[in-house]
Amino acid sequence: MEIIRPHPDLQIGIWKIAETEAELLQMYNPDEAEAGLLQNMPEARRRHYLGSRLLARGFAPGALITKDENGKPGFGHGNPQMSWSHSGDYAVIACNAKESTGIDIELVRDRILRVMGKFCNQADLQCIQEHHKTESLLLIWAAKESMYKWYGKKEVDFRKHMTCEPFTIGAEGRFHASLHLPTLHRKFDMEYRIFEGYVLVWIVQENPSSETAATTV
Repeated sequence: MEIIRPHPDLQIGIWKIAETEAELLQMYNPDEAEAGLLQNMPEARRRHYLGSRLLARGFAPGALITKDENGKPGFGHGNPQMSWSHSGDYAVIACNAKESTGIDIELVRDRILRVMGKFCNQADLQCIQEHHKTESLLLIWAAKESMYKWYGKKEVDFRKHMTCEPFTIGAEGRFHASLHLPTLHRKFDMEYRIFEGYVLVWIVQENPSSETAATTV
């Protein structure tokens, strides 16, 4: 597992799940209720479930993982705030000691090209680099997923309420993105990595701009 600390209050965990399902089960030791839940999951989903929770356990030993009424995961009162994601062979987690956070990992696949109109607005389209179109779109999508997880509520339109600012494509980098709801406007410092056929994006920190959202695009 790799641990990154991009901000004093933030830790990022990246785990390539190389263990077998049997090894994961032995490491996690699910209770009876979880064992029943796991039996009804497809194999890939079971590996992601186990990997994500084992990773979370490493950041907050003994903490009970809960989900609120909107499905946002957390460690409970008095513990770091967290966000997690998984794709392919990887599970990732972001833990922030002071504020909400968000993280997303995506396998690089061209099918993102077919749905770009559902989450990209005109400003986002200015970010796309033609020689790295798939990676550009995945950076936009993963940044918006991260902001959605930060917010933790349902009434968000990815195209209307979120916008990314231009970025350069490399192995890693930073850029800005914003969430602009009718009563809330936040700008975020985002950080990304592109590695082994994956795009990983997380919120480094939030920068409150105003209580009233800017005009949507």
